[in-house]
Amino acid sequence: MTEMDQAAGDPVRRSRPAPRGTASYQRKRAVKACQVCRARRTKCDNLKPSCSFCLKVGAVCIQSAQDLSSFDPASLKILERLDSLEQLMRSSLPAPDEQGPPAKKRALSTPSRVEPPDTGDSGNRVDVSMVLPPGSEEMLSWSCLRDLHATGQSDESADDIGALGLQQVTPQQHVSSPPGLAGVPEEPRLVKALLDNFFNYVHVKNPILDEVSTRRMVLGKAVEGLGFDWSPESCLALLICALGSLATPFGPSADTMPGTAAYAHAHAYFQAAQKRMGLLFVAEDIIAPQCFFLAGVFMMCNFQSTKAWRYFVQALVGCQEFEFLSNASGRPDQLDDTPHQAIYWSAWKSEREVRGNVRRPDFPVSDHDTRLYPSFFPTPPAPRADAIRLPLMEADQSREQISWYFYLAEISLRRLSARVSAEMVTIMETHASRHTFLESMAAALPSYEAQATEWQASLPPCLSLEAPAEQDDVCRFVLRGHLINLYETIYWPFLAVFLDEDGLGGPQTSTWNAFSEQAQRGLENHMARLLVNKAGYRHRHHGTDPLPRSCSRSALTLLAASRSQQAIVGEPGHAQILHLPHDWRTEISNVVDLLVFWGPETNRYNEIRKILCRGLAEAESNDYRLERT
Repeated sequence: MTEMDQAAGDPVRRSRPAPRGTASYQRKRAVKACQVCRARRTKCDNLKPSCSFCLKVGAVCIQSAQDLSSFDPASLKILERLDSLEQLMRSSLPAPDEQGPPAKKRALSTPSRVEPPDTGDSGNRVDVSMVLPPGSEEMLSWSCLRDLHATGQSDESADDIGALGLQQVTPQQHVSSPPGLAGVPEEPRLVKALLDNFFNYVHVKNPILDEVSTRRMVLGKAVEGLGFDWSPESCLALLICALGSLATPFGPSADTMPGTAAYAHAHAYFQAAQKRMGLLFVAEDIIAPQCFFLAGVFMMCNFQSTKAWRYFVQALVGCQEFEFLSNASGRPDQLDDTPHQAIYWSAWKSEREVRGNVRRPDFPVSDHDTRLYPSFFPTPPAPRADAIRLPLMEADQSREQISWYFYLAEISLRRLSARVSAEMVTIMETHASRHTFLESMAAALPSYEAQATEWQASLPPCLSLEAPAEQDDVCRFVLRGHLINLYETIYWPFLAVFLDEDGLGGPQTSTWNAFSEQAQRGLENHMARLLVNKAGYRHRHHGTDPLPRSCSRSALTLLAASRSQQAIVGEPGHAQILHLPHDWRTEISNVVDLLVFWGPETNRYNEIRKILCRGLAEAESNDYRLERT
């Protein structure tokens, strides 16, 4: 018999060597079932604080935390070290009597007060809300608006959405998640119409795709069947069709409201695209961030800001591997980088715009640091040889040119707004009192106004804002709205003085008189926002959600100014300082109509709408009493 045969027949030599750890101790089971699972004699997964079965049936899950007899020596040693660390951390904490009063609850990563060096001035210090415009939800806590909140358990007022015969709806109520793309247009002729809508009304504001090659790809997918494969290209084609279904010329978008065929088709396309997004997370080419960005735009069109932000973040993540970002200078050096620059900038600015509204703990909402901005502007595409790129029609070429002019103008205005905001915050941090801060702001205001005027003068004729707002196309409409946002920022510190007496601790006539001119300009700018944006109140687009947000802020500002001025006039020896713009109530009423119109798709503005309705009713009642006296 050979040695090999002997080894095969010897059970001792045939057995595997014991693990190294068992030489020192006998390992035992480290967990026991909870009392409920032990009584049932079933396996327990020992999840904390409740196992799966107890969580499912609603039972109290009792798991012994004291019995350590079943733990092996290594586990006991780990627990011992953890106990030591816990004791060390507890000993380093101050005693309860050494701790100060609990800090006031505030938004994460957004300090509401900056404490400058103590100069001996016991005057009012400066809050960020006194420097930069707050969110419309934050404005509801102002002292001049508090008494407009509902006081009962339920609000039976006629301004409730239920009284208007409306219901809260979601896309899922109108889309039954059809298998594949059943019932959704896939014919090349119909898909071409969706492509036209997309490039005319969506892509013009964010030119991230090459139009000729994209049209060829989407039409090719339509010939094969849009739902035929699961490739990233198919995902992109479906997203383009989804946005093309919702896109309309600038004006009311009644044909894309919930319950319409276009709305249902758009969500069916989007649901099919979502099913193809899995491969995008591991894709390394440009199509992945392009798809995520367009998905974010679709969500913005449907009041889904949080989901849109997630898509924009993922699009920005997909851009991080682009070669031009790894250059030592941080600047692109090849014209071939144009599409990469475009998607990077679109994802970057969209994520920053939405971040301030969704407010997530690990993502600071401050957008007032110009160092955060990329150091370059995207480069418009260079003309290509006809052999590579089919010539576009003259109208298409003009649209592409306007698209890039708009794109660069919007980016430059965002950089200007961030730079001005950063300077305002710096001024705030260097002044101990609100009055001295306002004096410094008044000195800087002419420079800010000049920069805004210079930006407006630099616009090409196709985007000029000199013509009346009623003649605006969608690009000029958006730029005019962004410019109004800039003016709102630079006038806000002065206007805020008149809106909430809590900020000044009571009437301060000297401060009011000193800065009333700047505050009046700020008030007129809020009225201008409502007049300019009225044309887009019922238009579904990328800014569908931000528009009600900003217009609600302006409506609340006008209402707060009216009520605060009434309070000032009621004080002995005080006269009205601010003057409400003509027809301000009509424009607030139009904002209420705006919130009612989009009410079936979002309930985010319900409380604001009710506050505005009550404020208008009160103002009309006061006027009626004055007329009777």
